[in-house]
Amino acid sequence: MSDGLLVVTRRSQLAELWDNSWWRLIVFVAASVLVGALGGLLWAATAPRPTYQIQEDLTALISERGQAAMIGADASFVLITGIIGAAVGLVGWFVLYRRGWLVIVGSVLAAVAAALMTWRLGLAVGTTGFAQRLASASAGDVVAVDLQLRSLAALMVAPFTAITPVMLLAAFWPEPGDEQESEEPEPTQ
Repeated sequence: MSDGLLVVTRRSQLAELWDNSWWRLIVFVAASVLVGALGGLLWAATAPRPTYQIQEDLTALISERGQAAMIGADASFVLITGIIGAAVGLVGWFVLYRRGWLVIVGSVLAAVAAALMTWRLGLAVGTTGFAQRLASASAGDVVAVDLQLRSLAALMVAPFTAITPVMLLAAFWPEPGDEQESEEPEPTQ
């Protein structure tokens, strides 16, 4: 400050914005959605998909192992969103824990948004057009099933895994005023 003028830097403006609870929540949810997008790409790339074998009479057969693999996409989705949810919960605690109830609502909201992004982007990026590929297949072809989340209850894994670290840290993390000064006892004479 010189000659009565106030000099405002970008750093001070960003620090002032970061002190606003709602701004923190918006940035946290947006970052969680981006992580969910990465999860969607990972899900589309790694989810196992069973295949149908086209027979000579143009019937499509799936093996028993293929039938059991139908839930493979759901299992990989649960694993990916479970990890994302736990990470969102941990980051949410450290970003929002001094903001009261926002740590709970923010972590659950961010985890739901991340799971929805993982689901929708994974479906958009994953293979589509199973019916057309199956209809145009000839004898001997192998046609993979489209990526699909068959159990929509899997969307609830991320919020549950996000709230778990928040609850544990709320129970065991010391409060800012709870830190006791360690005084060494005076020696007795």
